[in-house]
Amino acid sequence: MKNRMLLAVVFLLTGCPGSSDRMVERESTAVLIKDNQVCVVSPLEPQERITAIQINSDNSDDSLHKIFDDKPVYIPKGECLPVFGLRFKSGKRYNFAYDVQSDKLESHLVTAEFSYPKE
Repeated sequence: MKNRMLLAVVFLLTGCPGSSDRMVERESTAVLIKDNQVCVVSPLEPQERITAIQINSDNSDDSLHKIFDDKPVYIPKGECLPVFGLRFKSGKRYNFAYDVQSDKLESHLVTAEFSYPKE
């Protein structure tokens, strides 16, 4: 009896995998310095739009979180994705995540990691 109850509690706490428990697909992209600015290279196709951005660093003071579901942003493939004026500090590591929505495909994340060079 105890085993059944334990199994029931574990099942309720962990849930079960199903169609709504999917992991969001991730697509990585390159980051480079272009004209003395950090450039996260856009891999976006014409039907894809950015609806949110999250940039985090080793230091919690250097972060940016923006959501723009009302006015998604399209950046052509090969151009720089927006960093919205975030000032990058030398020697710090940054993680980028852009939420991308598409008319044809499910949403996914465009991700990148970058270490700003020491001066």
